[in-house]
Amino acid sequence: MTIDSARFKYLINGAEASIADASPTPAQILSEAGFEPADDFTLIQRTPHGTDVTSSDDTFDLSAGVKEFFAFPQGQAYELRINTHSIFWGEPSIPIPTLRDLGRVAESDDLIWVRETENVTLKRQGAFEVGHSGIEHLRTHHHVPPAETFEYFVETTKYTTDQPQLTGAQITAQISGWNPENSLVLEGEGEGADEVVHPTTVVVFAGRAHPAHFAVVPPATFGGA
Repeated sequence: MTIDSARFKYLINGAEASIADASPTPAQILSEAGFEPADDFTLIQRTPHGTDVTSSDDTFDLSAGVKEFFAFPQGQAYELRINTHSIFWGEPSIPIPTLRDLGRVAESDDLIWVRETENVTLKRQGAFEVGHSGIEHLRTHHHVPPAETFEYFVETTKYTTDQPQLTGAQITAQISGWNPENSLVLEGEGEGADEVVHPTTVVVFAGRAHPAHFAVVPPATFGGA
């Protein structure tokens, strides 16, 4: 659609449209965008933190900036709330990316579906069903990424840590019944040489292709005579 500069722009279902009247009614908004007959459609307007269902006697000031609307075949309008803000939608399901966008949900936040039993963290994709009885309630919550954990093995026993590196003393402190006369040996990666791990030796776990493997070597192995 070619839009004359004298006309007032708006968005409807993601497409740009325009109208000569700066204060149109819902019927004018729908008709000008090709939704005919207009009374067969429900017009929903985007608000600062959600959406609202328009009524036939509403008018919109399009001179104040581009407004966004959604047109749905007339029927039930479903409501849900993100925090305290209402979102109305004309279909029983809404894409989650659209839901997050309408609710101004920050990328760093999760969207939590509040349930009577156990709350549900919504995925970032897919759809959310709003066609249930009553109003669904959702809340935003700052997303805390799970801490990265690192695995390492002493002989055949697996250990985990959230630290990207440990000293030899920290590693042996986790070994039940550790004999300080023994030596802790880090097996080399690939063709790398094995390394005796002293109490002050720093072993880096982050960035390894495979978990670190340690062998426990009795003192006689390194003894003389």
